[in-house]
Amino acid sequence: MQNLSKYFLTLLLCLFVSVSASSQSSKGVVSGTVKDSAGAVLQGAKIELQPSVRPVTSDGQGRFTLTEVPSGTYTVNVTYVGFAPYSGSITVASGQTAQIEVVLKIASAKDSVVVTADRVFGEAEAINRTLAAENILQVLPADVIVSLPNANIADALGRMASVTIERDEGEGKYVQIRGTEPRLSNTMVDGVTIPSPESGVRQIKLDTIASDLVDSVEINKTLQANIDADGIGGSVNLVTKTATDTPTITLYGIAGHTPIIGGRTVQQAGGTIGRRFLDDKKLGILIGGIYDYNGRGINDLEPVPTVGSLTPHYDSMDFRDYVYNRTRWGATGSADYKLSEGSDISLRTLFSTFRNWGNKWVFSMNDGSQPQYSQDWRRPNMAIGSLALQGHHVFSNNIILWSASVSRSRSLSGSGGASYQWIGNPDAQCTNVPGVSVNRPGWTGCIGPNTATADNAFDINNYGLIEYDPPTFGQSVQLNLQASGSYARQYHLSTHFGTIEFGAKIRNAHKYDNTYNEAYLAADQTGHSDQVRNHPEWTSTFSDSDYYDGTYGKYPTVTDYAKAKVYALTTGAFELTGGPGANSNNYDLIERIPAGYVMNTIELASRVRLVAGLRVEATHVDTLSFDETAGTLSYKAGGDYTNVLPSASLRFALDKDSDLRLVYGRGVARPDPQDISAAVSQPTLDQTPVTISIGNPALKAEKANDYDILYERTFPHTGLFQAGYFYKDLTDPIVYEQFYSTQNFPHVPPGTNVLVTQPINAGSAYVQGFEVSFQQRLAYLPSVMSGLGISANYSHTSSKARDLPGRSDQPALLRDAPNTWNISPTYDTKHFSMRIGMTFDDAMIYQYQWTDGADSVGIKGPAGDNYLYSHYQFDTQASYNLPFGLQVYAYGLNLNNEVFGFYNGSPQYVVQREYYHPTYAGGLRWNFHHE
Repeated sequence: MQNLSKYFLTLLLCLFVSVSASSQSSKGVVSGTVKDSAGAVLQGAKIELQPSVRPVTSDGQGRFTLTEVPSGTYTVNVTYVGFAPYSGSITVASGQTAQIEVVLKIASAKDSVVVTADRVFGEAEAINRTLAAENILQVLPADVIVSLPNANIADALGRMASVTIERDEGEGKYVQIRGTEPRLSNTMVDGVTIPSPESGVRQIKLDTIASDLVDSVEINKTLQANIDADGIGGSVNLVTKTATDTPTITLYGIAGHTPIIGGRTVQQAGGTIGRRFLDDKKLGILIGGIYDYNGRGINDLEPVPTVGSLTPHYDSMDFRDYVYNRTRWGATGSADYKLSEGSDISLRTLFSTFRNWGNKWVFSMNDGSQPQYSQDWRRPNMAIGSLALQGHHVFSNNIILWSASVSRSRSLSGSGGASYQWIGNPDAQCTNVPGVSVNRPGWTGCIGPNTATADNAFDINNYGLIEYDPPTFGQSVQLNLQASGSYARQYHLSTHFGTIEFGAKIRNAHKYDNTYNEAYLAADQTGHSDQVRNHPEWTSTFSDSDYYDGTYGKYPTVTDYAKAKVYALTTGAFELTGGPGANSNNYDLIERIPAGYVMNTIELASRVRLVAGLRVEATHVDTLSFDETAGTLSYKAGGDYTNVLPSASLRFALDKDSDLRLVYGRGVARPDPQDISAAVSQPTLDQTPVTISIGNPALKAEKANDYDILYERTFPHTGLFQAGYFYKDLTDPIVYEQFYSTQNFPHVPPGTNVLVTQPINAGSAYVQGFEVSFQQRLAYLPSVMSGLGISANYSHTSSKARDLPGRSDQPALLRDAPNTWNISPTYDTKHFSMRIGMTFDDAMIYQYQWTDGADSVGIKGPAGDNYLYSHYQFDTQASYNLPFGLQVYAYGLNLNNEVFGFYNGSPQYVVQREYYHPTYAGGLRWNFHHE
């Protein structure tokens, strides 16, 4: 590989030296903008000068610059899907800059909606940016994101081809691209990698970021040398908003209702203001903000299947009810200054915070034993922020890009709770029996309206308080400092245009976790000293009269966490354990990644374009973890390694409307911080067996070779068809091994047989699949039918993980959904717009559990792997434009009340099933631009 990289680099250097691309005094510059007839800038337009001058595409401001243009008169041709082609002439003088403003008109009267309907305009932009990209790229502009009720960025991404999402509490949380788990994808803001706010992982919890806070979202599905190599599955880039030539003022507000647990509310308000100033509009300033409140209610069942029982039977089951007050607020801002034609600097920032506060109540039935009751008080507070100073400079045939950035994430607090001991009839026993359906198990012996009061597991008076836990103290923080620079030179060999580019980047990440927990334990662990029946003031006002659609009757009366807290802290009957100082789960990590690359882009023929490059990334890691003997963070680990990462893509223009792309790239996925440190999780002392997880400082980074082939074709009336195949060959995949150990672990009584989970590198794996997507405005249909449109995609993947510990089979990769699809019919006129969103994600393995011979029932039984249920969701949104830039709109989210949950082996072995009910909302938006 070293000889290959040296040869490749030498070849490119020789090519660079040999080109005769010297600047000549008889050359000039062509600079301009591309807009529509309403004044909106068009990004991704293709600009060509005839006779032959290299083509370029317009940037995010609709601007373009062509340098080193020989003096003379040229024909300017501009194309943009959804608009009629433009053709005009321009004269270029020696040493001068020729300015041109291109205004594209609609192709026909039936296409007028393209420039009057926000979403349709956004779809046209997405198509053109997709076609203009050198790599395989998918784009979601803001107008498309907000055309359906997407609560956060993850929800919006879940509507794209080959993308599934892991949901949490009714919203998207993690993005899973092309059958790979979230850890194998990278997330950026304006091209800057951002850190995860969660303690031990790399993947970004995207429900931290509201969907209306960005201008667009890009998914880079393939790698190239000038992109960070972290994206084996793909790279998500959140592009923030910037000021355009047209002044922007947008304000909106939404209110809604969810009919669960007596009714919950949703509220959202936000706005954006920006414009350009000074002569020639050199200075652009924009700021925006959003506030989002989601009052979530959840009805949840969580059974534990009996291993070895072919007929579904459960050792225990939790009856859970949740009330959440999920609050997001964020801000975005940008300032950019045009130094000269082709040269500008910008400062861009994004900040978003998410408070996922809520209450959980749990009644636990135990087959053949006594029930339990507990409650949680959840106060996690997460935030992500990014600030980037960037420059773009074009001098003759030379292009210089640079960036300096800082990004920070943090997680504060966490969950507290209270545990209660059964003090009812000591002979009471719960028994699992068949329920109304396989998904709703039944219980008898200790619950129900006909059960004696002293035996009723749903009677709060049959419990006594034995433990109070405050929410987690401390925080987890990561700070990234990053700087990058690149130099590119445009050249030509005869009639072949090319660009050779060199670049370097360094990223320094510092992540730590100093969290700790406290617990107040009752002196009397039988619960008899602190009986709920003796403290009626502990009772909560919470009520749920239609829990699980009435299958189990009304959810019982519960206790109030805050009132139990006061009692535990003031009576002196509870003893404090735990506290500040080094804890087994704490760690400190420094990761430094210097990188360099070389990349060459050349048009081999009039219809063939080659991009080839080589990227080298070096990684240095230092970790500090808890040392059990010393009782401090003094266990040191780390190391250095280097990855050589070639990439290449070949693009064939089959005709003026279609092309074929062949792409290869090599990527890397570094271990999670919690896995590469020696951190030890808090043990589950109240369960049998006691479980614990530990890190593995010897872990190696996971690597992959990615191969892609993609066919794409455009159609009149804003249409695009894409069909492609991809294959990813993974080496050193990180999996989790389980084993029993009696060694000493922090907080675990000596000699305890503990079930340990530890990450290891094992075997190899692959994932392959094909994806098809199609979108088209049906403007050719007659009369009112011409407003119809369709956007749809389908993906199929298959995968195998080889040589997993303890098993001889080859299961699918984690988070690989075999089938996913989205169907979105649309209807648009000048004033009215409506879109339906139907999304399906197939069942996928969430966690490996099966080992050879685990039980007689087999891998599809209750001891099988843990799966996420398949998920189908139906959403819709409609809007109507009123005079003076006002727009009224309404939406319905999760109208089919889809279930979320997990099962083991086969769907009938239920592990979790929870419901959220639909959400209905409406709002008003004012857009100054429409005036």
